[in-house]
Amino acid sequence: MIILYINDIPIGCLTSTGLSEAISFIKTCKTTENGAGTSIGRGHSYSIPFEAVYTMDGAVMTYDEIRAYGIGRELIEWALVDDDSLITEAGQAFLENIEMTASTEDFIKFTGTLTGYGAIVNSPITYNVWYQDVDTPVDEGGNYVLVA
Repeated sequence: MIILYINDIPIGCLTSTGLSEAISFIKTCKTTENGAGTSIGRGHSYSIPFEAVYTMDGAVMTYDEIRAYGIGRELIEWALVDDDSLITEAGQAFLENIEMTASTEDFIKFTGTLTGYGAIVNSPITYNVWYQDVDTPVDEGGNYVLVA
């Protein structure tokens, strides 16, 4: 399961997320010996689409909070965390769009897209622990980490 965090807070009731990357190329005037064209990789861009169920829980990132970042055109810190293998990627982005949908027989849902700003980085895993848990080993899937 992959969880999307915005400014260190998980998006509440997340139902799907992804990471779409694109690399742009510039064609060169050079060709290979058999006449094939060549190009050089130049730009890298990415977006993160997501879908979630509307919630008003203050412990998670809600539709209203995400929407406020978009309206304010604020730069967002994001992280994708895969709980199974503890792989994390992070970066910065702007909210490109957000949409709320509701059918008469289902939960209210919202979808959005974050558009990347800068590079994607591998992020170290952050453990949120209570103060009394300091110097206690934390099981991170078979490997114990000492929280200092």
